Parts: sequence; C-alpha cells; structure tokens
Amino acid sequence: MSSFLSRRKFIGNITTAGAGIYLGLSPVYSAIPKFSIMDDEKLTEWPEWRKYTDKIKHPCLTIKEQDMEFARENIRRYSWAKDYASRTERNALRYHHLIDTAFLAKMIEETTPGDPLYTPCPSCRDQGKPVHPHGLWTWNIDHPDQLKCDMCGAIFPNANYPENIVFHTKWGKPQTISYCGGDTFTIFGYKEGRPSFTANIRARKVQWIANYCHTLAEAYILTDNIQYAISCKAILLRFADCYPNWLVHVGYGEYADMDPRIASKNINNLSEPEICPPPNKPDKSLWTGYWTAGRASGVGLESDFVRKVVSAYDLTCSAKDATGNLLYTDEDRQKIEHDLLLESTILLVCDKAINNKSVSNHSAAGLVGICVGNPELVRYGLNSFNKTVDGWYLSDGTSSESPFYGLMTLGGIWDMAQAARGYSDPAGYKDSDGNRLDSLDLYHHTNYGNVLDAFFKGLQGDLHFPPYADSFRNTSLDVSYIELMVANYPEHIQYLSLLKALCGNDLSAHSGSVMDTQSKTSETDEPVLTLPYDLTRPDGFLSFSFYYRKPGLEMKASPALHFTDWAPPELRIGHMHTGNDGRESLLLMSASHWGGSHHDMDSLNIYYWKKGHEILSDLGYLWDHPLKPQNKRTVAHNTVVIDEKNQLQKERGGEILFFKTSGRVKAMEMSSNAYQEAKLYRRTSAIIDHGNGRNYVVDFFRVEGGEKQDYVFHASAPSCKVPDLKLHPMHDIKLYDFNNIRSADAAATWRATWKSNEKMNCVAWSVSSKGERIFIADGWGQRDWKNSDIGATIPYIIRRCEGSGTKTFISVFEGYEGTEPFVRKVKLIDEKGIIEVETSIGTDYIMSASDTDTLKAGTGKGSKNLTGHFAVASFQNKMSVWDFVVTEVDK
Repeated sequence: MSSFLSRRKFIGNITTAGAGIYLGLSPVYSAIPKFSIMDDEKLTEWPEWRKYTDKIKHPCLTIKEQDMEFARENIRRYSWAKDYASRTERNALRYHHLIDTAFLAKMIEETTPGDPLYTPCPSCRDQGKPVHPHGLWTWNIDHPDQLKCDMCGAIFPNANYPENIVFHTKWGKPQTISYCGGDTFTIFGYKEGRPSFTANIRARKVQWIANYCHTLAEAYILTDNIQYAISCKAILLRFADCYPNWLVHVGYGEYADMDPRIASKNINNLSEPEICPPPNKPDKSLWTGYWTAGRASGVGLESDFVRKVVSAYDLTCSAKDATGNLLYTDEDRQKIEHDLLLESTILLVCDKAINNKSVSNHSAAGLVGICVGNPELVRYGLNSFNKTVDGWYLSDGTSSESPFYGLMTLGGIWDMAQAARGYSDPAGYKDSDGNRLDSLDLYHHTNYGNVLDAFFKGLQGDLHFPPYADSFRNTSLDVSYIELMVANYPEHIQYLSLLKALCGNDLSAHSGSVMDTQSKTSETDEPVLTLPYDLTRPDGFLSFSFYYRKPGLEMKASPALHFTDWAPPELRIGHMHTGNDGRESLLLMSASHWGGSHHDMDSLNIYYWKKGHEILSDLGYLWDHPLKPQNKRTVAHNTVVIDEKNQLQKERGGEILFFKTSGRVKAMEMSSNAYQEAKLYRRTSAIIDHGNGRNYVVDFFRVEGGEKQDYVFHASAPSCKVPDLKLHPMHDIKLYDFNNIRSADAAATWRATWKSNEKMNCVAWSVSSKGERIFIADGWGQRDWKNSDIGATIPYIIRRCEGSGTKTFISVFEGYEGTEPFVRKVKLIDEKGIIEVETSIGTDYIMSASDTDTLKAGTGKGSKNLTGHFAVASFQNKMSVWDFVVTEVDK
C-alpha cells in the first residue's frame, strides 16, 4: 500500500488600497532544519545502505496504510471506487499474459534508451509539411517496434530513411547506437541534429513497461493476487539487470561512453569524447548538460521513471506467497535496491541546481532514500523541497514562470511531501550534525500551503488558469491536487467547494475520471501519456480520490465556490472578478517583472474573460514549437508597443501602484520599465459593474517615449467589423509582419466589434487622441503547438500616435449576450482622462488622473464633485446613485 497527501495552517487574506496591495496567506510554520552540505560520497556510494534497509516498514512512500483504509471503505461505499479498482485490475490483466523472459528482453533492452522527444520527421520535411523538432508520433504496445508520424503517416524504421550512421560503444556491455542518415535537422539550438527512431522506440518501451509495472503493483495491493506482484518483481529485476549499463545521454542524441557515475559527476567536462551524430564533433560535454540528461530517458526528467519503479517496489516488496514466505528474496531486494533504485539516483544528486526539472529529480532521489533506508538521500530531497517552496516559488506562493510551469514544478515535489508524512529517520541514525528527523509534516512546517493556495486563487471562473506567459488555454488545477488540499487543509472550506464544482456535489466523480480536453484514454480506459499536458498532473494512472478522499466527505457542507480579487505582491499580476461568486468574468493585468524563458514580453498586458469566453485574449503557449516567439512578442499582446520593438525580456521593474475593489468598481493601476526609452509607461484599468452581467472594462494607458507609440489589442475571433470608420487598403506600407492592412484617421470615438462565439458579442470603444492613426490588419493567430490551427489569423487593431509628449489611450471594452449592448455611447469629457459612458440604465462618469484631479459628474442639482486620482460616479435619472474614489497613488 503506497500513496500521496498533506497539511498546514494559515492566516486570512488582507486587502488594502494605495501602495500596499493584497497579501495572500501568511504561513505559520517553523522551518524544516537546514542541512549541512551533504557528502557526495554518501549520496553516490551509499556506505551505510545495508545498515538500515531492513528496518523500513513497507509501504512507506505515498500510499500508506491509512490511505489503504480509505480505499477499502470507498470501495464498500461508492460505485466509482469499485469501478476504479476493477479498471486497475483490468488494465493489469490485459497484458499480464505477455510477461515472460522474452517479452521483458524485448521491452527492456540492454542498449540505452533514447527519448520520446527530439525526433523530427524527415518524411514530413520531404513532403513540405510543418516539422516539429520533437516530431508528432504515435506508438502502440501492439506494434512496439515502430513509430507512426501523426502528420504524414510514415512508419519508422523506414527503408527510405535508414539509420545508417552507426556507433559501437566501448564501455560496459557493447551497445549499438544508430542515427538516420541524409540531411540533418536543426533541433532547437542543436544545429546538425539527427533523429534516431530506434532510440526513440526503446525509450517508449521503457516508459510503457515502467508504467505497467506500477499498474501491476497497484493491482496487487487492491486484489492480493500474488501473480501481479510476481510479474512486477520480474520487471524490476530485468530493469536491475540493464540499468547499470545504460549510459548517461541527452535527448539530442549525445551519449557519454563511460562509467555513468563518472559521466554524471562531470557531464560538462567529460574525461573522454562523447558519441554524437555527425557532422557534430565531440567536445567532451553533453549538449545542455543536466537539463536534458537521463539514462532511461533523455529529457532531464529521469524522475518520471524512478518514481514508477520505486513506488512499484515499495508496494510489492513485502508481498508473501500462499505459504507465507516473502516473494522477494534477500538477493532480489539487494539487487533491485542497489542496481536499480540507488543506481538511478546517481545522476539525480549530481545536479545541484534548482529549476522546474531538477527539483523533480531531487524528490525522486528522496523517495528512494525513504524506501531503501538511506537518510542522506532523504535529506537531499528535503533540502531541494525547501529551496523550491521558499525560493523557486515566490514568497506569495506564486510561480515566477507561469501557471503551467508552476504546476509542472508542483508535479515534481508533491510526492516528497506525501511520502514524508510522519517520516522519522531509522532507529539509531543521526546525521553529521548529530541530528535526526522525526515525524515530519511538510504541509504545516514549510511554505508549501501558501504555494497550493496561490494555485487556487489564480483560477478563473471556468476553473482554468488564464493563459498568460507559458500557459495553455486549458491549463487547470488537476483534481488530484485538490484532493490533497481538501484532505490536508479542512479549515479552508473553499477547497472542498472547488472539489464539488469539479466532481459534483455528491462527489460521484473522481480524480481518475476528471480530465481536461487534451487528455486521451485508450480503449481500455488506461490513460495514454501526452506531452506536454501530462507534466501538470501528479500521476496519470492513480486516482487520488480513491486513496485520499475521506469516506463520507460528500456529506460535509460547503458554501458555493467563490473567487476573490487578488494581486499577489511578488508576482504583480492583478486578478479582478465579477459576479456574486466571482466566476462571471476576470480582468487580468500583468506588471510582472519576471522575465526569462517562460515569460512573454507582455508587461502591462490585459486579458479579459467573461462567461466562458475571451473578450481580450492572450494567445498562450506554443510549447517547443519553432515559431513560439510569435506568441511571446510584445505585439501579440494587448499593450503598448514603442517603435515596433519588443519590450525588455528581463527585470522590467513592474509595480502595482494601486489595487482597490468594491461591489461596483474594481480598479488597478500599474507601471513598468518595459522600454528603456519610455519616460512613462503606466496603465489604469477597471471593471464597472452594475450587476446581472451588466459590466464593462475601462482602460487608460499613458505612455511617453520613442517615436511611435502603438496601443494594440486583438480580437478573439477571425474577423471584426469597424462600423464607425472608413478603412482604406494600405498596399505600400509595412506594419510589423501583418497582412491585409487597412487604415483610417481616427474619429472622436469609434467601435470595433466581433463575436467570440455565437452568444458572446464583443465591443471595443476607442476614444481617439489628437493625431491618432488607426490600422486594422490580419496577424498571427496560431494557438496550438500541434499545428491544428496552422495559418490562423486574427484581427490586430493598432492605434498609433507619433512624436514626443505624453499620449493617453482611452478605451472601453464590453462583452454581452443577446442583441443589445449595455454600453450605448462613450464620450470624451477631458483629454487628460475623463470620459462619460452612457449605458442602458444611466450614465457613468470616469476619471483617471495623472496625479490628482476633480471629477465633475452630472449636471444641475444632481451633480457632484469627486477629488482623487481615480474616480467613478454613476447616475440614474440624473441623480447620483453611487461613487468610487481612489484618493492617492504611489508616484
């Protein structure tokens, strides 16, 4: 019985106006002790391993006896749990007849596996089809020795593309590494790359059999059928035969032909030339080093393999046959623990960096340490866990990269927290400082709870994350994580509300059945790994509901799910919601100064979502697509572009100047140093809400600097209309890389309209500045890295001003259903930043001042004056009905 869970306490939220913004959960914890620098010899040679391994009571990892008690009771009570247990056994049984010596030799070869990625298709290239650096492949256990290209249908190995470039290794058992001849590919930064279809296939076989090994182990603990444990043991022993001889390599096809222990320690400074596909020349280092290194795979996430095999071992190593004898002999256990489990950690502990891949590998090493009784490896995993939740994640719990990569990193540490529940060092052990660990609780004694809560707060109303930075449109918080949050933080009742929103109020669905639209399922209901979407899930094959959901939880009362406005101070991205439950709409503005590879050049970008539809969209993430810079560049966002250039990528110095909300108005202002030439780059956006879906966004963008200032937004549809302007085709102008360029001189106010779907109508009101020029053009619109929408374009609306001085761009955006808009008219009152918005129920007066000013709202006896930095006054029947004021802001 093995599994996953956790706990922790927090203090409530605080919201303030002015310079101080929100400020999330304040963690209440005493930190896990800091460990001395660990002895590399103890991490890679394991001198005391046999001393403690017999003292470990199994299962000891992520499924513990309490979790099995939940599972047994859930089977007794619920049909979904019975179905899950039946399906697990069915998946184990389907291939059980195949497990024999010949099959295992075929699936787990002595030759080092390559990787399922980094394999472009030469047949696609020859046919003029788009070529992804990773390829788009289908592999099936029913035809285990071939790959099929999803794009062109070609099957590999292929006589037209022979692997006629061959190397024979010298270290250890002889191996043959082969590559496809012919023209080379540029695979990301690797200029002369060559695919190896046989290496890719070997990796997919290993991936499949490791997953199946885990399925067998789970089937065993659910059925007590010793035959499943016997087959699991056979797989682990075959891995133990082969793994020590698998070479350290990277997905680009470079192999270190030497002792893996030496290669792991010296990956960038090898003692011998590496094997690499010609015409590349060896340089005694592996391309990208640890980032794409592995032995069972070559993508930098060896942990995926290690997790499966160590968990399978943990669940079955105490199995007894019908006579009561242990299934695993002492010789079996020693071989698996030493030659597979401990051996698999050597590469993992040599990489000391903390990043979204390495922390997963460090956790896997920690799991091995818990399982085999090696406290040094446990400390290595815990040390990385601490650095991740207290350093890789920001202090407000958010990810400095993106929701998707934050979830990927979470997928690399969750099981360290689960396995460490109640962990104590083996009896008699003390570390080099004379200390020992007893009864660990990473959920309450670290910043982990703050991290989990930030994921909850970052959701929009449809329970997906907004697709900013390197996140996909369908990125969501997997139900598995929510199960862990509910189980370990019962005082945070909104977690249960979220679980019920996804699984039904009666909790009749479970984490093994709630999958996003990108998931695939085989004909036997066994999940099929898909990249990159599976990276955000903790485990594609395990139902966390089954093991961690307390029986009877559906009877616990919980309020309706509700999202609150949120502006995490370190991330600096404001989230504003409307609707009684906060799920009707979301206005997001980013002042994040975090750059790097997983952020876009999108400072002060806004994103507006309403009732399941994007009004102002973000194109999201193209993963490793060669043209992903098209989605990352500044003009692909709803912001201001200076001189048609991209913003600074890093250290943009974004600030939240104010973030203030009420029942009627939610407003935020942010600034940025996104352009060196910009003396002023500041945006103020607000949602004006009259209830029952009657709301709109008002936007003021002030900029000074450069020769050309382009206020850009794009429609969330293939086309748009501009009813108030007469557009003229522009055949002799270059505008970014756009096509179908049309232009007009600006009117006082004008509209662009489009439909985000058959129900949601979108309107953008533009209040023109003096000398402003309008361009409408077709630009890049692809959003799928698999090219299903290749060639897609969307309308880009560019409002251009030129010259020196401060420019103020004023806009109003609305999304509405039905035939009549809520906003009827928009009128400029003062070019410094005051507008009048006529609605179907009255008139709103809105002021955004550079400093402090007075809004003179209304006429006659009903008029009123509001002095401040930002103000809104709403009138009906010429009488004031409510107002909202932000009095001051940071300069």
